[in-house]
Amino acid sequence: MTRRDPERRPVPPVRVARLMILVSERARRNRRPVHTEIVSRAREAGLADVAVLRGLDGHIGTSRRSSRGLLRRPDNVPVAVLIFDQEERLRKFLASLTGITEDCIVTLDIAEAYRYGSAGSDTRSRDRRDTG
Repeated sequence: MTRRDPERRPVPPVRVARLMILVSERARRNRRPVHTEIVSRAREAGLADVAVLRGLDGHIGTSRRSSRGLLRRPDNVPVAVLIFDQEERLRKFLASLTGITEDCIVTLDIAEAYRYGSAGSDTRSRDRRDTG
């Protein structure tokens, strides 16, 4: 029988809102990548959790497919910015992005979040995200 680390136990799930902004890697705002601008603004707004995921292949809207094969770097892949926090905070944040999300696909939905280990022991951040 394997001994489990008590720090790795999941805490009860909490309801959070998830904002996903899908943008082209080439998209720029004042010579800066749009996804970088969104992450900076999310940090300034004090939003709970943010991640940027770079696609391996794909396209947004009518742009051409970007893949050149697995070993070559695609020139224009989709980038997904995921932000988790309370729904009201994300709606307010999204409204502040007017002008930089023009060529983006944006979704906002409710999800259950599970935190494991020491990340789940921070009750202050867990309470801030609890929308249920």
